[in-house]
Amino acid sequence: MQNTAIQKALPPAEVEEKPAASTDDAKINEQKEAAETAKQSATLETEALKADARKTENALPRVDFDKTETVCTTRWIRLDTLSYHVPLAKGDVATLRKWDRAVRTTKQSENSIDAVVILAILKNDVDDPTKDEIVCVKQFRPPVDAHTIELPAGLIDRNEDVADAARREFEEETGYVGEVVDVLPASYLSPGLTNESASLVRMEVDMTLERNRLIHGGQMKNSGLAGCEEDCGLEKLLLPRVGLLEALDDLRRREDVKLCAALYSLALGMSVGEQLRNESDCKIMK
Repeated sequence: MQNTAIQKALPPAEVEEKPAASTDDAKINEQKEAAETAKQSATLETEALKADARKTENALPRVDFDKTETVCTTRWIRLDTLSYHVPLAKGDVATLRKWDRAVRTTKQSENSIDAVVILAILKNDVDDPTKDEIVCVKQFRPPVDAHTIELPAGLIDRNEDVADAARREFEEETGYVGEVVDVLPASYLSPGLTNESASLVRMEVDMTLERNRLIHGGQMKNSGLAGCEEDCGLEKLLLPRVGLLEALDDLRRREDVKLCAALYSLALGMSVGEQLRNESDCKIMK
């Protein structure tokens, strides 16, 4: 009891207390933390920008389609101004350039195929390929103010299969019924001017079919021509498969027609192939 009384009489022990941080010190600490956080964010952002720059550099040149401007539109053609990024010298920033292009208003998407071009072989004698003929068309083309010699071709209708479009267009323009042999991937006709693409479709014309014989002999009229094709006097033209290049050159001299680049390139390639075969045959004979 006595010890307890003495304890109560003693004054409480003094506890050393740390002085409370001032308001200014707290603000300084907050500012330091904020600065550190901002520094880390800036570092991450810089790294992200560098990564994007590396990706952009690897992808250049490329078109920024979000910046495409439409200059004007008609029923069939739209004129766009494209913006595209190009790389400069090492260490410089990529720059933006402009390019005008024509787009078909019927084009369904950037990578959709616009048209078919038909390479049709008319088989006069199944046992003698040297008698084969290539079905071409001759028509007036206002853009060049001249008649042209071309392969049959036409636009693909919405949701239409490429092979179906080829069969339809071929019959409309020539009257023949053709059998699809092969459908090639899309290629571009004039990529410096337009994004128009076409699929080359190989076909064969079976001359054992009555319709084909009647069309070929002129006993049946082709009723498939309509609109501008009829106005431009489109007519079918049969040219020899062997010696196609010479036949085209002869037509150009005699009738002052203009030749489609696709057809002329085909003729040149076939001519080179014929020369190589002849040279190979000569070597074998020796």
